[in-house]
Amino acid sequence: MRIAFFSPHSDPLARPGEPDSGGQCVYEARLAEALAGMGYPVRDYTRLAAGKPVAEAIAPHADIRRFPMGPEGFLRKEEMGPHLAEFSRHVLADDRTWLAETDIFHGHYWDGGVAALEASLALGKPLVFTSHSLGMLKRDGLPDNSLYHYDVRIPAETRVMRAADAVIALSSIEKEALTDRYGIAAENIHIVPGGVEVQKRVPSMSKAEHKAKLGIESDLMVFAVGRLDARKGFLEWIDAMPAVARAVAAAGRSVCFMMPKGPKEPSEEETGLLRRLQQKARELEVEEHIHWFHRLSDDELYHAYCAADLFVCPSLYEPFGLVLVEAMAAGTPVVATCFGGPVDIVEPGRDGFLADPRDNNAWSDAVLKVLLASPAERQALNEAALAKARRYSWDAVATEIGRVYAQTLQAYRRFD
Repeated sequence: MRIAFFSPHSDPLARPGEPDSGGQCVYEARLAEALAGMGYPVRDYTRLAAGKPVAEAIAPHADIRRFPMGPEGFLRKEEMGPHLAEFSRHVLADDRTWLAETDIFHGHYWDGGVAALEASLALGKPLVFTSHSLGMLKRDGLPDNSLYHYDVRIPAETRVMRAADAVIALSSIEKEALTDRYGIAAENIHIVPGGVEVQKRVPSMSKAEHKAKLGIESDLMVFAVGRLDARKGFLEWIDAMPAVARAVAAAGRSVCFMMPKGPKEPSEEETGLLRRLQQKARELEVEEHIHWFHRLSDDELYHAYCAADLFVCPSLYEPFGLVLVEAMAAGTPVVATCFGGPVDIVEPGRDGFLADPRDNNAWSDAVLKVLLASPAERQALNEAALAKARRYSWDAVATEIGRVYAQTLQAYRRFD
């Protein structure tokens, strides 16, 4: 089987800190690598930007082809709608021979779904779609249509999913939204979670030694990572920090909150959000507890996951939660949003807790259940987190998706 990924905004080889880099990019790169390792060649079609080469290898038998789309420079994914036809036109004209011999077209996110659907119709190939995030759910928390263009996105992703031969959901919560709100037939939806490279995250030293590598001197450290985006819930997390800091101090300990401050060359949107985050931290008098960081190197990220006594994911909605599994692979328990994929990952009281990040009391209480746990309780949480992560290897994920491809291809060939 030969596979084509379509992902205009999410370059699988995007470096951490680049605009729109993040979990989806990692997902595509690792899935492509794992599928190629199983003998399925993969080519990912994405947007040409930032001076990157037109062609680049992800792994043996997995590569990228980049094509022009819209204006030069960074283009927000919310602004890509008017330019998707141009992208599809370039892909179909310049790589038609490779695509004609491909078995499955797999669209990622709504923009990739649109491009994959157009290619599927043009060349008569079966279509698989993974949303990674759903416009209707995002609109529930962030209703500003002028910024997020739901009037374009939601009809587009609805059409793509209704046309797709198979839809991959990252969680049972996502499947429920697909059936209840988008009207997608349940039998057409396959739940396959994201994955993680477990062996690369396992701690090699004690948490204290990993803290020392990062220059962290506090007794306890809480780690959060992600793009500077209002959807990630960092403002809500800062709202809960005073209660956490007070309770930890009352227990005779010190705490550090590791918080992202975005890339060194931020966008206007990122600059504005960072200003709000830092202003709120000063107003709530928790600035002294916060260790702000720009993009972490792979080595620093590894040490941060391993050093953390707790990882937090305060997103207002999280489709899956790859960072949770990465933290668990380092033996670090998590407190995560109760909205979206984390509900399928976290077993409350065993490897972490779930809470509403908009409820300061509920969120701070969940955080303190981990930070103020007894040594025996914390050890049990750490061990359970590591055990949970082992269920999410990329080989396991690729095997499941390979089965979806095979079933889809078999059903599609009945029409030949």
